[in-house]
Amino acid sequence: MFIQVSTQLPGTESELWEKISTQESLQFIAAPLVTFEPVNHEASHNTWEIGRNYLFKLYFLGCIPLGVHTIHIIQRDDRKNIISSNESSLLVPVWNHKISFKEIQPGLLSYRDEIEFDAKWLTPFVYLFAQIFYRHRQRRWKKLLQNK
Repeated sequence: MFIQVSTQLPGTESELWEKISTQESLQFIAAPLVTFEPVNHEASHNTWEIGRNYLFKLYFLGCIPLGVHTIHIIQRDDRKNIISSNESSLLVPVWNHKISFKEIQPGLLSYRDEIEFDAKWLTPFVYLFAQIFYRHRQRRWKKLLQNK
């Protein structure tokens, strides 16, 4: 299954790169729908590195455990403004996520999430959740960038 969710965000490409590069921003934009608790606390506030696996305990609404979620960064292109990851968990074994953005006028970005996933028989439910979750994330990105 594939979904794409787009929006416009306030800010510049460099401002978004500064935020998008940190795991702390993931915590902010996902909350309170989903909480990512690092399995390895030493790496909890590091920047994302290509080729590295990041393990998180995943919680829905901060209290319902969804198991361990792995994020593997496969691409980061600062010139093309793309960051991609291959992700997986017990419930959703395939969750590939690509973020792309570009400045369309000074102080305004076009931002897009593209998600390819497979959750076997849960796929229709995950599709509905992903539609809600990525729209929520994009609202939270707006809030984060407005509070720079």
